[in-house]
Amino acid sequence: MVPVPTPADVDADLVGRLRGAGLRVTPQRLALHRLIAAENRHLTAEALLREASATLPGLALPTVYSTLELFAELGVVRRVAAPGAARYDTDPTPHDHFTCVRCGQLYDLDTSAGRAAARRAAESAGHAVESASVVVSGVCASCLA
Repeated sequence: MVPVPTPADVDADLVGRLRGAGLRVTPQRLALHRLIAAENRHLTAEALLREASATLPGLALPTVYSTLELFAELGVVRRVAAPGAARYDTDPTPHDHFTCVRCGQLYDLDTSAGRAAARRAAESAGHAVESASVVVSGVCASCLA
């Protein structure tokens, strides 16, 4: 059985990443990280602000955006290039996505085939690839039903 990380473990992970990058540990960063670490999901800055407003009533949307972008740089979340509002995946491991053009829902895809082909195509064109992500769009099963 995989052990469930405690809040102290979650905080220690972020503190280590922030200090390793020479950045300050702030109450806002810790609180937002705890919300993000609670479950794997795709979220927007607006949704995270709504969740955080109970514990951080003075938190502003620009702070949430800048924190999410910082977390993306630190490898805590991954920004997903999907249509609409910026989305952040709380699972930073490499994987692909499907986005529904009707409801906007974002789903994880369990494949690396598209990513591998995209990397090869970019490298064969002489580019130095840092990362690859594939976002497939269409109509999700729920909307089709």
